[in-house]
Amino acid sequence: MKMFPFKEMLEREGIIFSFSGSISQPVLAGIGETIENEFDSIDLDPNMIMKIFAVFTEQMQNVMSYSKERREHRDNHLTSPGICVVGMNDKGKYYVASANIMDVKDEQKVSEKIDHINSLDKEGQKRYYKELRRSGKGVHNRGAGLGFLEMAKRASEPLDYQFTTLDKDRSFFEIKVYI
Repeated sequence: MKMFPFKEMLEREGIIFSFSGSISQPVLAGIGETIENEFDSIDLDPNMIMKIFAVFTEQMQNVMSYSKERREHRDNHLTSPGICVVGMNDKGKYYVASANIMDVKDEQKVSEKIDHINSLDKEGQKRYYKELRRSGKGVHNRGAGLGFLEMAKRASEPLDYQFTTLDKDRSFFEIKVYI
């Protein structure tokens, strides 16, 4: 692979930070610090930095929790392969996007959840968040299932997502959140 065309593509897409590889808690912490430092150096509004960081963290948690290719290592830590980019589009809007391979059986559940969240206005999202927290609905062993709502609370547009079927068991899930 020639790196210059890759560099040109990153610049054309407004990508400020990109990562592709195995994600774990320590990697997440290091990437988060790198992103924070990058935005500090360009004197970005601290509230915007916090929103970007929160969405980034939620997306990486989703990759770690739901990757079809999640691996447990000898020392009991988990890694999940995924991709994440942080960038700015040509209109000056920041975004965080991530992707990972997931179980095709989860597509409908994820689609229904995101579509429902996207159908709500900001006030409706707040009510739905409180309802889920009180009821325990959507709770699973990897968290409260509120990650998409956390992203939507900080988003300036509906959550943008898609699935690409890879085979009968796996699909490639992509989500992009404009801040």
